Amino acid sequence: MSSQESSIGSRIFGLLQKVGKSLMTPVSVLPAAGLLVAFGRLLEDSESHVYLMNLGKFMFSGGIAIFEQLPVVFAVGVAIGFTGGAGIAGLASVVGYFTLTNVLKVMTEVRGLELSINTGVFGGIIIGLLSAYLYKRFYQTKLHPVLGFFAGKRLVPIVTAASSVFVGVLLGLIWPPVQEAINNFGTMVMSSDLGPAFYAAGKRLLIPVGLHHVYYQPFLYEFGEFVTEAGKVINGESVRYFAGDPTAGRFMAAEYPIMLFGLPAACVAMYLRAPKEKRAAIGGVMLTAALTSIITGITEPIEFAFIFVAPLLYIFHVAGAFCAGLLTNAFDIQLGYTFSASLIDFGVGYFNQKNSMYLWLVVGPLISILYFGAFYWLIELFNFKTPGREIESEETMTFTNTSEKSLAILNALGGKDNIAHIDACITRLRLEMNSTEKVDQAALKSIGASGIMVSGKNMQVIFGTESDSLKEEIKSLMTGSPVSNNTSVPKEDSEAAPLKNVKALTMRSPLVGKIINIADVPDATFARKILGDGVAVEPTEGILYAPVDGEVAQLFHTNHALGIKAENGSEVLLHVGIDTVKMNGEGFKAYVKVGDTVKAGDKLIEFDLNLIREKAKSEITPFVITNMHDVSHVEILASGSVNQNQDIMTVTMQ
Repeated sequence: MSSQESSIGSRIFGLLQKVGKSLMTPVSVLPAAGLLVAFGRLLEDSESHVYLMNLGKFMFSGGIAIFEQLPVVFAVGVAIGFTGGAGIAGLASVVGYFTLTNVLKVMTEVRGLELSINTGVFGGIIIGLLSAYLYKRFYQTKLHPVLGFFAGKRLVPIVTAASSVFVGVLLGLIWPPVQEAINNFGTMVMSSDLGPAFYAAGKRLLIPVGLHHVYYQPFLYEFGEFVTEAGKVINGESVRYFAGDPTAGRFMAAEYPIMLFGLPAACVAMYLRAPKEKRAAIGGVMLTAALTSIITGITEPIEFAFIFVAPLLYIFHVAGAFCAGLLTNAFDIQLGYTFSASLIDFGVGYFNQKNSMYLWLVVGPLISILYFGAFYWLIELFNFKTPGREIESEETMTFTNTSEKSLAILNALGGKDNIAHIDACITRLRLEMNSTEKVDQAALKSIGASGIMVSGKNMQVIFGTESDSLKEEIKSLMTGSPVSNNTSVPKEDSEAAPLKNVKALTMRSPLVGKIINIADVPDATFARKILGDGVAVEPTEGILYAPVDGEVAQLFHTNHALGIKAENGSEVLLHVGIDTVKMNGEGFKAYVKVGDTVKAGDKLIEFDLNLIREKAKSEITPFVITNMHDVSHVEILASGSVNQNQDIMTVTMQ
């Protein structure tokens, strides 16, 4: 494959990543709609009191309205997802979609078509992409002062409406054969006995690259047709199910055996195949992952425990999903979900279920036995390095809080200048890098990434359900905003001191004590320089001093750590002790807050040294530079015993 073809493929993959992520925003609305429909059905069917029945009708109508207007929801979700949350892009997408639908009605009449042109959720996605593009193109546009009111962001909905007219005419010409092909394919798939099996297996197959969000959309929101009592035409497996279609639910049912039985059984097998001395630690991880799959239907924490270390297990997993689809179809099981095949969604979709008892009595147990047996046997046979069986040298980092972990991830990614774009879906960070060669994949895995996918300059790093919060923390670190662990506020009347044009800066010891090599710190996060390079001090007194002139940029709510922005631009992290976060601030007293300007030698924190020795792992205090991507050299100047006035390190910026 040529480099040009590879580049094109990378760009397409990157676009599909963004589309898949943006689709998660509208999908997250559907559980609320499903609950309204479910409770509405429950109250309507109770026939106990006319007021309750009417309330049920209100709830059902409100919930089903969301399903009926999915194209609009998708248009807004995609527009917002592609613009980083720009509300005006969402408004433009609504304007654009309404314009599109009316133009398509006219095109149907003009062309004399028997069937109305219906783009479904695809039309919503197209308008969402169009709105996002036009937002980025015009949101800073300046106009003549006479038209100044319509300049900038206000111009975006206007341009979107005009553009949607042309898109509507274009789709009116080319969409009818596409619509017919989709309908024919949907009819074929929906009527096939193998359809549910291919649906379930296809989703599992695309999990590693994160494109399963794109794959399932036509099945759930386009294929199949149902006409409600009110005469409304409903499309899509999930939408039809909650609208009361008695034929819907075959495809969604295919996933329930995997989420509720198969993968939890795999967790048990991986737990039992872990060495006995590690089972206590692995058991907690596997139990959490299994409950996550059962209760919420989120499976990536389990799947990424074996996808990359044991590809054969992954192949079996795809085949197991195919078998689950065959079995649910054979027993004529019909189940629905709004988000995923979870215990929660099983309860939400109670009213339209068919033969659900076979899931619990036959299909589920069979899939459990199949998964447990295969995983238990294959792990031992091929010595797969599933959790607990890894090579001893592969050390996993531990972090006291999300901010430290986010900082470590940012450094492992090559720093803020190496990230062109960062986003996240439910279980993974989705990144566009300036250079993937600068990314330390080994460090990312040590930090806790269960999987890493690279395609050109696009990356996916799987951190499970904490991915979205990590993304927000990383964004804050990239922009220099205070992180969420910071409970102090800046002084309103103070201004940040401008950085001096100083490249090399000598820093003092922040403590009275003994110099310790950073590699000897009893915490792998610091010892392996994941958070940055520097030195450590074993204190003999309980006072932390400012090692340099600068501004307090961070102060953790437990007062055990803080960050200083030095005058040469270096970002200093002072972390009193190891695992001191567990002390919840006991024995710590801060004398500064975020935004304070400090001078070298100023008192920052007082701490109870004896209490730290008693309750924490170690009193050794790392003193590191976290923005190493901006640093050309760190020189340690001292060894042995030091006091707070002694120079111990010189940091030279690039």
